[in-house]
Amino acid sequence: MSGYNSLTDPEGPQVKPLRIYTLGRFSLVRDRVVLRCARKAPSKPLMLLKVLIANGGRQVGAINIASILWPDKDGDLVQQSFETTLHRLRKYLGDDGFLLLEDGRLTLNSEKVWVDAWEFERHLGELRRLMAMPASGESDRFDTLTSRVLGMYQGHFLSRDDSACWMVSMQERLRSKFIHGLLEFGGYWEARGLMNKAIECYRKGIEVDDLVETFYQRLMYCLMATGREPEAIAAYRQCRHVLSIVLGLQPTAATSQIYQDLLARNAKRA
Repeated sequence: MSGYNSLTDPEGPQVKPLRIYTLGRFSLVRDRVVLRCARKAPSKPLMLLKVLIANGGRQVGAINIASILWPDKDGDLVQQSFETTLHRLRKYLGDDGFLLLEDGRLTLNSEKVWVDAWEFERHLGELRRLMAMPASGESDRFDTLTSRVLGMYQGHFLSRDDSACWMVSMQERLRSKFIHGLLEFGGYWEARGLMNKAIECYRKGIEVDDLVETFYQRLMYCLMATGREPEAIAAYRQCRHVLSIVLGLQPTAATSQIYQDLLARNAKRA
């Protein structure tokens, strides 16, 4: 068998020339070199690329993209603006083959382009498939894929950009998958008694989205199960502080009950 391992190289045996990062930041890497913007950044062409990805990246109508980029223009002026901006984007990326325009629909060429959001969703699907299988020595593979997902998801989709209506759907879809995925993966490790791996999942969840109270609940439970009560108490206090400052709320009864159990356990030990 070949020495190639698809788990150590997410792109396959041949690295795709263009990598696009959108989770937590926006970055382009061509032939392993980060693309730097010139003195005047090509903001409109890059926005076109972001809009394309936010709409799925495949067979997206040029008219739909143009209506987002130039809402106040119409007719030939919109078409001309789209063609000019697409030309500038292709020139900036350095290969016309990265973007395919056919019958008025624009597509990111998946044979040449790797997108972290696509890879994230692909890994989630593979992890759920592994979870559905009977225990059969797949834990190493599950562990590898989980670590890759945790490392890949550096933040929500285009989270450093100013919020816009065209990115909300993709942003919320990936956010929901991230939250539910980490809770599922943490539960997978808990069920196998591997609390430290579950703790890693829940800590990553809090790092990225510290308003999800369930992450704190499961983290506190796992820390308590491993005898790390001080860390569990600190997790509760962090939860209470964040919810109070950001949302003006107190932790739910379920979270408070775990905290009371922690205090009672400490009192017994004392």
